[in-house]
Amino acid sequence: MGKLYARIALAYFVAATAFLMVLAVILLGLAVWEVVGALRHGEVLGVLDAAGLVIVGFAIIETAKFVAEEEVLRSKELRSAVESRRSLTKFMTIVVIAVSLEALVRVFYPALLFAAAAFALVALGLFQWLSSRIAPPPDPAEGGGIDHRGADAPEE
Repeated sequence: MGKLYARIALAYFVAATAFLMVLAVILLGLAVWEVVGALRHGEVLGVLDAAGLVIVGFAIIETAKFVAEEEVLRSKELRSAVESRRSLTKFMTIVVIAVSLEALVRVFYPALLFAAAAFALVALGLFQWLSSRIAPPPDPAEGGGIDHRGADAPEE
């Protein structure tokens, strides 16, 4: 039963990744269409809307890439706390970047979007800080670049 579930899950992740990539390409095409129409009519807001579509497409394609790397291409053994923290950090970084870029091109409510991005970044930092206290430091051979020593650990 476990192998059947693994195959179904893998098929779902592959299909979802492909679907997200198709959606991102469609958004890119719509953005180009929007820019052409906006330039033809001299509408600056249309260009900003197109930039918003590209940014949403960027977030979608990055999410698809994340799912493919984490669920399709990677082996499924039990993951350590460090690996989980690394994956969550990567995903939240995608979200923070997408929200920040969207805030830059939006005409309405950019301050609210920046506040949401800042909150997500602070929450990610808090997560990193709290989880670093329960996980052993990563093996430098694995490329662990986060300082996992406690805040009160002496410098070397």
